[in-house]
Amino acid sequence: MNLSTPCYDLGKFPNVYEPSEDTFLFLDALEADAAYLKSTKPEIIAEVGSGSGVVITALYQIFGTSCAYFATDINPQCCLATTLTSKLNNSRVECLTMDLLINFKPALFDVILFNPPYVVTDSQEMSGLGLNRSWAGGNYGREIIDKLIKNLPNLLSKKGVCYMVLLKENCVNDIVEMAKINGFESEIVIQRKIPGEHLYVYKFFRSV
Repeated sequence: MNLSTPCYDLGKFPNVYEPSEDTFLFLDALEADAAYLKSTKPEIIAEVGSGSGVVITALYQIFGTSCAYFATDINPQCCLATTLTSKLNNSRVECLTMDLLINFKPALFDVILFNPPYVVTDSQEMSGLGLNRSWAGGNYGREIIDKLIKNLPNLLSKKGVCYMVLLKENCVNDIVEMAKINGFESEIVIQRKIPGEHLYVYKFFRSV
């Protein structure tokens, strides 16, 4: 199935990350793994840090009204942008301002999408609600990544899968090992070298 990039308009949202190479890599990964996604028959899908809302809105092209769609972001502008993107594409995504997925009941989600702030920075660059929050990842670019990985057992349903964008400098093998310790296997769905970055999209799923 070919996933088209949803229409979006960020003109009123200067502090929302513009879809870029990592966004389009994420869409390519979901397109490449569409058959697997369909085989899991998901009912509830969430995107953490939805930004423009392009990624979760694209999944609506695969599942339509058969799923419930939620998105979260700590930046209220991102929630407004995600809601607008959803409306522009006649989809139904409910976006909530919160950190990760902390206010939902446990083991709720069948699919979690996460394009995290993965750039290696000083921890102080992660403060505030400016555009820097969309890319500043702190130590090894992993301060938010590690937090989500450690919480996957409490967030994903038994059949759940998490798709995550990672950067080579995040020490990807360490992330894979952390996921394994928490009961999850992993696979590379797609990887791509772009100027200045080597990006991956991994999927994490419960060990058998």
